[in-house]
Amino acid sequence: MPGDRGDSPNEVVLRVDRDAVPGLRDAFADALTRVDVQLGLVDKELRVTPWAKDPVSLGASTVFNDRSLDSDADAAVDLLRSYRDQLDAAVQNLDMTAKQYQTVDDENVTGAGNASQG
Repeated sequence: MPGDRGDSPNEVVLRVDRDAVPGLRDAFADALTRVDVQLGLVDKELRVTPWAKDPVSLGASTVFNDRSLDSDADAAVDLLRSYRDQLDAAVQNLDMTAKQYQTVDDENVTGAGNASQG
């Protein structure tokens, strides 16, 4: 499935065989569901508290939380959210592709029916 260049230099148009669309959509939707489950656990179970209430555990928990949850754009959870957004976009695009294929099929059937009646 090689891609072609789109309208802008950074845009790649991916051509997808219509028979592959349902399987691709299901794979992306499954990954999206799994990521959503993990993101649901983030606030409840990922944050670490200082376990010994001493300066070392306080520092370690702060560093862990910063790198995992709290830093601006580099936190692991932010990257996971970005990945989730990309998966969601892929599912939506595959849904639109399936609808476009169905519309073309419907038009072809309607057009063939009209041609045989005329």
